[in-house]
Amino acid sequence: EDNCLPEAERGFNQTVMYGKDATMSQVITNARRFPMMAERQLVLVKEAKDIQDIGKEEGQRLLMDYLDHPVPSTVLVFAHKHKKVDGRKPLSKALGKKALLVTTTKLRDYELPKWIEAYVKSKGLKINYASVQLLAEYIGTNLERLSNEIGKVAINLKEGEEINVRIK
Repeated sequence: EDNCLPEAERGFNQTVMYGKDATMSQVITNARRFPMMAERQLVLVKEAKDIQDIGKEEGQRLLMDYLDHPVPSTVLVFAHKHKKVDGRKPLSKALGKKALLVTTTKLRDYELPKWIEAYVKSKGLKINYASVQLLAEYIGTNLERLSNEIGKVAINLKEGEEINVRIK
């Protein structure tokens, strides 16, 4: 979402949809449009597991037809959070062959400190060992919550400053 389009092109060429509010025909209609004064457009479907007709034959047929003849200027992304795509179904096999299917797993506890350090560094900040351990222990492997909490702390810091534990 942040890297697909320049900020100036997002107004006309970025469409964000939510699965619970969309049907597959609405998603495909948006994906078949052409970008306006740009090389590409982004159609992002968040919570894609909740698309009203994704489990029905008609919805799956629409998506498989689109996969056979995609619009080259469209980047179509389905964010399928909290549930894995069933690899035994024909739709997931078609996605695996004709699209890029990315499956991620939760970080393990021992991988978390390295991730925290890298994330804080990407924000232009530093963090000490005690703070990394505190965040890892109290927040755990929920990266969404962890990034929110780091963002809250980062609001009060200037670039290059360090996140640390201060006891008064």
